[in-house]
Amino acid sequence: ARGAASSVFQLIEEENDASVNETDVWKDDTKSIYNINGDIEFDNINFMYPSRKDTPVLRNLSLIARAGQTTALVGSSGSGKSTCISLFLRYYEPSAGRITIDGRPITDYNVQQLRQSIGVVSQESILFGMSIYENIRFGKVNATRAEIEQAAREANAHHFIMELPNKYETLVGERGMQLSGGEKQRIALARALVKQPAFLLLDEATSALDNISEKIVQEALDRARKCRTTIVIAHRLNTIRNAHQIYVLDNGCVIEQGNHETLITKDGGKYQAMVKRQQMERIDDGDDDMMSIQKATEEEEKSIFEYSRSHSDSRIIDVNKYTAFAIAGSKLTQRIRSKAFACLLRQEVAYYERPENSSGTICARLSSDALAVQEMASTRLGAICEAFALSFFGILFGCTSGCGKSTIIQLLERFYDVTSGQLLLDGIDIRQLNLQWVRAHFGLVSQEPILFDLTIAENIAYGLENVPMEDIINAASRANIHQFIDQLPQGYETKVGLKGSFLSGGEKQRIAIARVLVRRPKILLLDEATSAMDSYNEQ
Repeated sequence: ARGAASSVFQLIEEENDASVNETDVWKDDTKSIYNINGDIEFDNINFMYPSRKDTPVLRNLSLIARAGQTTALVGSSGSGKSTCISLFLRYYEPSAGRITIDGRPITDYNVQQLRQSIGVVSQESILFGMSIYENIRFGKVNATRAEIEQAAREANAHHFIMELPNKYETLVGERGMQLSGGEKQRIALARALVKQPAFLLLDEATSALDNISEKIVQEALDRARKCRTTIVIAHRLNTIRNAHQIYVLDNGCVIEQGNHETLITKDGGKYQAMVKRQQMERIDDGDDDMMSIQKATEEEEKSIFEYSRSHSDSRIIDVNKYTAFAIAGSKLTQRIRSKAFACLLRQEVAYYERPENSSGTICARLSSDALAVQEMASTRLGAICEAFALSFFGILFGCTSGCGKSTIIQLLERFYDVTSGQLLLDGIDIRQLNLQWVRAHFGLVSQEPILFDLTIAENIAYGLENVPMEDIINAASRANIHQFIDQLPQGYETKVGLKGSFLSGGEKQRIAIARVLVRRPKILLLDEATSAMDSYNEQ
């Protein structure tokens, strides 16, 4: 009881501590009330987190987000993108430099009024253990029912809400645990839109959505961004192609800036490399299916070799495992088309007079039938061969948000038991197996990784005893996080903060992946494990 009381008294004593208690939020300061609108400018900003004062996060960063326009921040994980949003929200104060709105420092504005003018959707959406209606109403306390439902429609959430038994009165559970990641993100988006903010901050707002929902929500965001100053952080570069200005961040600095058309033509630039890595320049799906056989084959082989060249030298071996099968599949496609075309030339005239043998149908069959055979061979055959070599098969669940993908993982982990039917593990009902034994054989990386207020090494080794440091470093290297950790002053002894608050979303996910890898699980469960990562780390 004494130990529990100490934390309570510590919280009470923090009431007068200006470093942790934002008294400005609760004051009605009429003197600092202005019309908050205009250009947002970061002028030579330097920043270090209080917990890591010897590790600069932003270095002389300068950028401008024009009023009524969309400004995008892109870059690798940990480059300082989310930190910019935290500074604009005044969660922290910059170590040097200043942030202004329409030329006035943001410190002149009342904190409460400033934040009421900002709508935020972050990587990890936070919902409270209340109804969907109340969660959206947190964005605007005096919002009407019509405003809340309209915001839900704009966020593509109204349809799935109305399918729930209690509709808007459905309880979401603690931290929204009763909803899928995509559903939580859409409710958080509705909460941001309901107050019609002057500024809209989107930190990977669509990272947890499936492609269909992402497209619909992105269209809603495009409408919401009109006549509104918007800052977007994105790893999926197709979501920011229409941004008025794009800033590329690296190691806390702006290294490139311009719109998409300008940056994509900059040879050797980081943005161009990121776009190529995500293969945004694909052949339009509406291309003529009646292309010549030779052209189709050449383009297939060209795409294979371009894919191989786009990877780093360290991954060439991995790519080559599939390249040989891909080339073989391409050659197979060419032979099938050639032989089929030769057979067509030998047919009598009556053959072509049949309705099912029109010229368009024949050309479509030459194109699609051969490709169907190639899909069963080529890279897929390479994946099957690798699976036999590893004696391990992976299963992919893909569908729209809320269809039950994450629920399957929860049933496997025995967080819940099935209502009816059986869930078998090696032919045995999973309910008959020891719960601790079952979970010891699973490795789980979820959409929202959970880290503890411990060191990085302790988080990676969490749940295991006497883990050699060599194994921890090896797991971190495989998760592509070792280089980042090695650059920290305290290395693997760096504290990550409560729930990993000192790290970016991508860094947290990579540490969570390292934690799974060090356990060497028999069964690996990945629930949108790379949703917060940039394309390089995702690969």
